[in-house]
Amino acid sequence: MLEQRAETFAGLAATRLTSGATTMIVVHEIGPRIAWFGRRESFLYWDADGRHRRGTWHLRGGHRLWVARPGADESEETYAPDDAACHVAREPGRLVVTAPPDAARIQKSLAVTVRGEAWIITHSLRNTGDMLWAGGAWGLTCSRPDPATHYEVPLDGGPAGWDVLTVVIPRRWGGDHTARVVDPQIQFTESAILVRPDGNEGKRMVSAPRGTLVMRDPQRGCFTKSAPYELGAAYPCGTNVAFYLAPRAFMVELETMSPMRTLYPGQALEHVETWTAT
Repeated sequence: MLEQRAETFAGLAATRLTSGATTMIVVHEIGPRIAWFGRRESFLYWDADGRHRRGTWHLRGGHRLWVARPGADESEETYAPDDAACHVAREPGRLVVTAPPDAARIQKSLAVTVRGEAWIITHSLRNTGDMLWAGGAWGLTCSRPDPATHYEVPLDGGPAGWDVLTVVIPRRWGGDHTARVVDPQIQFTESAILVRPDGNEGKRMVSAPRGTLVMRDPQRGCFTKSAPYELGAAYPCGTNVAFYLAPRAFMVELETMSPMRTLYPGQALEHVETWTAT
């Protein structure tokens, strides 16, 4: 049973969703954006002080739907502010939050349902214009690590034992962001990438057949999110998941990407993530 209640979060109009022992807060005065998710404490980072900005864009934190463009995982469209008020539809067992079309006439929406212990997050990009648009959906979750928090990207689940493991290391992006090639925060095993933030900036993009990222924390429990992987599809830089380690370990971004699509006028693409908190 999914319970819904209107409230405010950080001074913004929001909806609190509760199912069993797990709570999610979706902000819709701006966004759409998931601001809080967990049981006793949130797994998510929220930029309460508003210190992280790029021009008119404000990080805020939580979880949001970005766009990836063909040939580039980040572009100016990625950092377009999502500060407009959204339309909210509270349906039985389902919340749908829809933003107005942006400058490229792409309309973003986020729908939340619950299936057992799993929270289903359906992201949508709709072309409301009269011209073609090409790109992909990018589900980005800002998590808040504590000193004992660690992360995993499972690498099993491929269709054959001789699959190539694709790992992309962005050396520089967004002006002054950098990542080391040899990074002691990131270790490989035969079945997973293990990540323990140490306060240095880093980023990896990975082709992971399970499309899963895991956050483990002794106090808050385990947060897992995953998105289906489409074998042979065109993903940004050939990868379907990514993680970003922020300086001073104030957050770790957990990212999933959809395949690139060309949307004709009126068409939409969907990107579905499944979240659990245990």
